[in-house]
Amino acid sequence: MRGPRELPDLGMEALAAGRRLPGEIEVFLEHSTTTSIKVFRGEPESVAAAEPRGAGVRYLWEGRQGYAYTSDLSPEGLRQAVVAAADNAAATDPDPDHRLPQAQAGYSPVPGLFRSGVGATPLDRKIALALEAEKLTLALPDVRMVEEAAYGDGERRVAVVSSRGISAYAEQTFAYLYVSAHAEREGQMESGLGFMGGREPADLAPGPVAEEAASRARRLLGAGPCPSGGYRVVLDRQIVAALLGMLAAAFQADAVQKGRSLFAGREGEAVASPLLELRDDGLHPAGLATFPFDDEGVARGGPTYLLKDGILGGFLYDSRTAGKAGRASTSNSSRPSYRSAPAVGASNLLLSDGAGTMEEVLRRVGEGLYVTEVSGLHSGINPVSGEVSVGIKGQLIHGGAPSRAVREATLATDLLSLLRSVTEVAGDAQWDYLHGSVFAPSLVLAEIAVSGV
Repeated sequence: MRGPRELPDLGMEALAAGRRLPGEIEVFLEHSTTTSIKVFRGEPESVAAAEPRGAGVRYLWEGRQGYAYTSDLSPEGLRQAVVAAADNAAATDPDPDHRLPQAQAGYSPVPGLFRSGVGATPLDRKIALALEAEKLTLALPDVRMVEEAAYGDGERRVAVVSSRGISAYAEQTFAYLYVSAHAEREGQMESGLGFMGGREPADLAPGPVAEEAASRARRLLGAGPCPSGGYRVVLDRQIVAALLGMLAAAFQADAVQKGRSLFAGREGEAVASPLLELRDDGLHPAGLATFPFDDEGVARGGPTYLLKDGILGGFLYDSRTAGKAGRASTSNSSRPSYRSAPAVGASNLLLSDGAGTMEEVLRRVGEGLYVTEVSGLHSGINPVSGEVSVGIKGQLIHGGAPSRAVREATLATDLLSLLRSVTEVAGDAQWDYLHGSVFAPSLVLAEIAVSGV
């Protein structure tokens, strides 16, 4: 393969290989490098490096769509992928909503999206970051074990070219560090997770990651059941990010058009507390999903407001779903790699920050339940019906401060009731890269049913 900056040239070669075919062609090319490191008990446990690269070809003709991919980026490999995509299209049923986007006028630059530090940092320095995070965590009170300390990073280069005039190229980097810690006291062990992300290794600090993991585990020590009843609930920002990561599917136009979203038919309605403002912003400089264009080559512009003052403002569209709805794409086409055809997906989700530290929020709440961990999230939340039944851990709030730790409790509600019950938004919003790329604050909910003892 030639240099990664020549990806658009390879795309043009693929288009040339299919110039005699009657249909339209889109070529998605990707060249990435990734590093994944795990350490355990002061030694590297696994070190993996990969360099995925290849091309995905989408072919449209008379409403039929075919897709094929290849890791062989030679002229012959690209030609065969084009032929295979055309053959696959011939074997599918026509769908009038299949379409390729038109040529774009230009792409907004995103300064700092690519940092040289990922490629320039030696492997032993990256290993040292994970080892330091593990060491610092083990030195903190009550921590008995670090189940996993890990470092990861990547460089991603993408080009999209098509017979409709799309020609786009961009590159980005990311790096992350996390620790899973176990704290123990009087024979009871609890776990906690600390995480930090950035554009390059220099953005990462092992100390805060260790502190977060240890404190999240330590505050659950001594946990027991709580009485069943209605509680004012404070959802930790990590829980809010996880909920938004799951809720993203309900805002995708394909789910709405198929009637598989609890928001179907509710556009323009008040579906949440007027305190909530949720947007998808593919150009936010701090988001790890930031890119000048989506995975169809559609330029990203301003944010898409999903909730504004609690009103459902709209949905996320790619070219196909936008055409079906008679709307413009919101540049939310996404694919996990060149091996997959594009589909609707969120980029960076941001829930607007509020006011007050967690200590100030708890003082205002007075009495209630501070939820810091949720189990059964994927099985306990139905994004179509909205039903919620999940196991929770946290701390009772007494006298405006955290008190006894709680476990073996279940929170039961539905997503619309949960969204509408928000009475306060904390001012502690933070990026969470474990559940996508989500910026979320902690939330205070009005009385919610909790089953304990």
